Amino acid sequence: MRIRLDDLELSLSENILNGGKAAIYDAAKRLATADNRVIVDIVVDGESIPEESAFLALSGGLDIRFETQPVNRLIPETVAEGERYIPILQDGLESVATLLEEGNDREALYRFAQCVEGIDWLMSVFEKCQVLLDVPPGGFKCGDYGEYVYEFSKTQGDILSSMEGGMNMRVAFLVRDELLPLISRFSMFWNEVKELAETPLQ
Repeated sequence: MRIRLDDLELSLSENILNGGKAAIYDAAKRLATADNRVIVDIVVDGESIPEESAFLALSGGLDIRFETQPVNRLIPETVAEGERYIPILQDGLESVATLLEEGNDREALYRFAQCVEGIDWLMSVFEKCQVLLDVPPGGFKCGDYGEYVYEFSKTQGDILSSMEGGMNMRVAFLVRDELLPLISRFSMFWNEVKELAETPLQ
């Protein structure tokens, strides 16, 4: 089996190799972290497998290459991408509420599904940056992120149950009066991560 970290050939111990994909991934991750880098892709026998869970579930594989990026480059690029998307998401949610109020339910629900995908992506990226920057949920100046996630999940659940009940005017109200303010609060957490990402590594 050939295992590489970028272009560096790794000679892993028998114990690690016998530990399977999880042990191999952990070893590669430790080496990357020691060099202030993060694994962004895994290529197995020429096929990209970007998700860690998919790699761990994979059987076989003779050529494994872990591709990395420097943390101090990856995080600012990712944060900047999210920062550009937040106002687009806010506009999208505003249009969902307006469409529901106008009775254009089909288009509204289609756009809302797109917004949910965007929200899931934003929160996933945010939480990865949070881990890389070593910021605990209670370590933000603008509030406790764990409490925010709880409140956000509750609002999202209220919206989904209202949708299932066909209460589209209530959905419009919840989107405009509860979800949009929560996205605005989320941007405050995002700005703190951005500031940390722009701070040079010591």
